[in-house]
Amino acid sequence: MSLIEWRDAFDDIFQDYSDTWSLNQAHRNDKSLFNRLQTQYCLTQTRYARFHCPKCSNNWASAKAKVDLYYQKSHKSLGQVTLRFYGQECRKCSRKAVYYVDPDFDIDAIQIILEKLHERVGWFCYGKNRPEKRIIDTSNRDRVMNGPHQEHLCEACKMGRCDQV
Repeated sequence: MSLIEWRDAFDDIFQDYSDTWSLNQAHRNDKSLFNRLQTQYCLTQTRYARFHCPKCSNNWASAKAKVDLYYQKSHKSLGQVTLRFYGQECRKCSRKAVYYVDPDFDIDAIQIILEKLHERVGWFCYGKNRPEKRIIDTSNRDRVMNGPHQEHLCEACKMGRCDQV
């Protein structure tokens, strides 16, 4: 899904807050932004996603696709969410140069991620009751995955952000 589709879903979910919230994406090479984001609240989500390498057209799926959602609310009735996707290297063309392919989450995964974020923002920024813990998240269970997690191709593993490490 493109950032536009993320924003459309985000706007639908966050419209009930009185403050204005916006959604942006952090580029993986923007180290200064990444350092600033470390002072914000963060929701990390691991979900099923598809990957499509634009260099060689290789396609694959992973149940370990990861995204961090950094969020903060300013004192001026403005809220900001920054997405940080963790990519995977293509197995076919990764030997030539390090190039990460971002995950393509389906709309159901995006909805679940943003609804969890909405609950978390309500709790941290608006004093709403803490969201109840879901007993078991089964959204990844019906996915058939072949093979183990490949740490050498996982950007989150290389950055120490993957729960498989």
